[in-house]
Amino acid sequence: MQGLDQILASNGTDLGSLGARFGLNADQTNAALTSLLPAVLGGFRKKAETGALGGLETTVAGVDEPEPSIGNDILGHIFGSKDVSRQVADSAAGQSGVSSTILKAMLPIVAAMVAKHFAGNAGDGSSGGLGGMLGSILGGGEGGLGGLGGLLGAQSGTNPLDQILARFR
Repeated sequence: MQGLDQILASNGTDLGSLGARFGLNADQTNAALTSLLPAVLGGFRKKAETGALGGLETTVAGVDEPEPSIGNDILGHIFGSKDVSRQVADSAAGQSGVSSTILKAMLPIVAAMVAKHFAGNAGDGSSGGLGGMLGSILGGGEGGLGGLGGLLGAQSGTNPLDQILARFR
């Protein structure tokens, strides 16, 4: 999956080293990321659509390494509560077969990785900062930044985060 590969590469991470951090093999790591990324990207999408990036731009600009503390700050901003993060992890566990406990620990790292990816690509001066970068990715479907639009479900016009939350209402 091209979008996943880009996110990993922009963070200097490979599937094996990320998986080892959580005791997962490459297939489990791929399944976990494929299940978590749409919700994380959906959270960024919601913030971009409502123009509520606010403090997120500052947090994203400071991402050097995908650390849990930074990731938790990002998750708080894009999801609003720990309950939503738990729901995302539980949903991803059902899709991936990886335990929700591991996914709850992995989720902040994934959020920080996505933020670092956005920050790195927003810094080229052509996209108007994070807001412009998110707009081009989120509005661009498959063509936006090497397939990240496809991870978002942009073709169907739905936000994967909305679908996850609807299951828990």
